[in-house]
Amino acid sequence: MDATKFLVKLIMMAFAGLVFFGCAQRPDPALIVQYKQASYALIAPDELSNKQSIMQLQSYQPGKNGIAILPDGVSALAARIALIEKAQLSIDAQYYMIKEDLTGAIFLGHLLKAAERGVRVRLLMDDINTNNYDDMLKAITMHPNIEVRIFNPFYNRRFRVTNMLGDFQRLNSRMHNKSLTIDGLISVVGGRNIGDEYFSARDDLDFADIDAMAFGPVVQQVSQAFDLYWNDRRSYPMEALNLKSVDQDAQLRRLEQQLFSQSLKPLLQAHTRYQQLISNHSLRDVLYWCDAELFVDHPDKNPDFAQDVASNLAQVLGRAKQTILLSSPYFVPGVAGSQGLSAIAKSGVDVSVITNSLAATDVAAVHAGYKNYRQQLLEANVFIYEIKPDAKQRQRLAFFGKGASRASLHSKLFVIDQEKLFIGSFNWDPRSINLNTEMGLLLSCPNLADKVTQQIRDNLDYKSYQVQLDSNHRLRWREKLRNQTEIVYSQEPKATLWRKFQAWLVGLLPLEDQL
Repeated sequence: MDATKFLVKLIMMAFAGLVFFGCAQRPDPALIVQYKQASYALIAPDELSNKQSIMQLQSYQPGKNGIAILPDGVSALAARIALIEKAQLSIDAQYYMIKEDLTGAIFLGHLLKAAERGVRVRLLMDDINTNNYDDMLKAITMHPNIEVRIFNPFYNRRFRVTNMLGDFQRLNSRMHNKSLTIDGLISVVGGRNIGDEYFSARDDLDFADIDAMAFGPVVQQVSQAFDLYWNDRRSYPMEALNLKSVDQDAQLRRLEQQLFSQSLKPLLQAHTRYQQLISNHSLRDVLYWCDAELFVDHPDKNPDFAQDVASNLAQVLGRAKQTILLSSPYFVPGVAGSQGLSAIAKSGVDVSVITNSLAATDVAAVHAGYKNYRQQLLEANVFIYEIKPDAKQRQRLAFFGKGASRASLHSKLFVIDQEKLFIGSFNWDPRSINLNTEMGLLLSCPNLADKVTQQIRDNLDYKSYQVQLDSNHRLRWREKLRNQTEIVYSQEPKATLWRKFQAWLVGLLPLEDQL
């Protein structure tokens, strides 16, 4: 009896603790008013040299958007850094994640340098990965030219897990957007967060991803989207969240230590190339001239918003006449999506899906949702390719001079009829469709769409397993080797027993709407 009473008391104490720490209070409204004033994208004056350079480039194709693709990690970071260094007026950066690692330090360090030159810096981050960064971000905001806001934050900065449990509905929706805009003139939009695995700076994992660097009319749309989120009620100034007194010098020394802990030679070489491209106007030699439109979710994730990603992308896919090539690292189409893709394929459109194999994915739980739809899609003649865990990027650049030991697909890319392509943050899964906010560029550009398709197709057979059905409608994975031999697997290839167990266990739970 005493043991039972003790157990009941313990459970009640645990529940009380959960309620106390989970139901954290919203930050002090007075602090929010003090540190959060509405601000908007600055308009570059005509005499700004960066604007003159862009106007000169645009004179070659008036009304069009200049697009450059950033396909490899080191070049993608180098381009961002070169643009930040070139900024004269303003920098607006919006990211789901800036990690506390080498490339995160490089990125933040260059934002600080830009602020020192007098450039206005606005940094908007989701709160999913800031738990060790509060003091660093507070130190950065102490610079008069930098503002940092956190979107949909954990109100309790110490006990985030219990805060999540106590406020799950609000905190379960995240800002997954990714953009960088310089002087209101040029933007980088795509699937990369700021972290080592996105820029080939880790020797154990490399995320294959893609970004688009754009200038032209679409940049104004990106700036307007940034302002919408920046001034939204759920964007909180860092000063209202972190109330501690922070040693700015100590935090900046910490940033410097991260920068000097690794060799930056490969980045510096790529960075020099992008500096030259931007400075001597040879950028036009690598540009594609496209019509472009920004799809972006409303901060409230209102599906009726005119630029809503999922609904607009569904309309574009529904108008396909010949081919659809889609790349989604986390692919959980759901019943409606699977039926829709199957109907498109049965109508005669060639539909190909590229996603991660169980061995390659960094989120085994997502595979549990995806695997339920393979059979239906294959029976509808949808082609499915699952990326190998050891797939190497051709002529990969890496910080450490070698490819990572494990590769994982991270690019969110849709190519329609080899005429239009969508590059952005949107995964085809329930989380991107219903929970997280997303963004991306729809580019009407046959030359670019054709080139991207060709580059993907060139090595797809060797980088992936093609999933097929045998004569008895059982799943088979076909691996093609460069010596023209083939291996056929009857189970998830190269996946460990632990990964298979994870996928099986999650598959038993009613979690698909959270994947």
